[in-house]
Amino acid sequence: MIHSQMEKIVGAVPTSVGTSDVVLTIDTIDYDYVSVTALRASNASTVFASALKIEESDTTVSYSAVPGFTGGTDFTIPAVTDTSSVSIVKLDVDTKARKRYLRVTATPAVSVNTVVSARLSRGVNAPSTASEAGVIGWVKG
Repeated sequence: MIHSQMEKIVGAVPTSVGTSDVVLTIDTIDYDYVSVTALRASNASTVFASALKIEESDTTVSYSAVPGFTGGTDFTIPAVTDTSSVSIVKLDVDTKARKRYLRVTATPAVSVNTVVSARLSRGVNAPSTASEAGVIGWVKG
């Protein structure tokens, strides 16, 4: 098995269940790729999200849409097929062609737990501490 290398993990979790935007800002400096996952808890609704998009910026102030990554315009946000389990949508971005900051926004269609996380990979340097890897604990073996 080849373990992933030179990675960092970031995430956004809302403070409560609701329909408010879940927003994750990602600093992509020194990383070539990012794999974003939007996760939605089980719920009776078959609508995954009313909005799901990735935007980019050179700063953390003003963002514009990343071509190909606006749900409903560039791609169809998939319907939930099994409402009794967690549903996940994955978005893979080549950050070499993007601006430094990416902002992911997921807007739940119904009041439901929604989480957005990202795994940055192909970094210039491999993280050597939990903090550098973007986690509070790191067990290796």
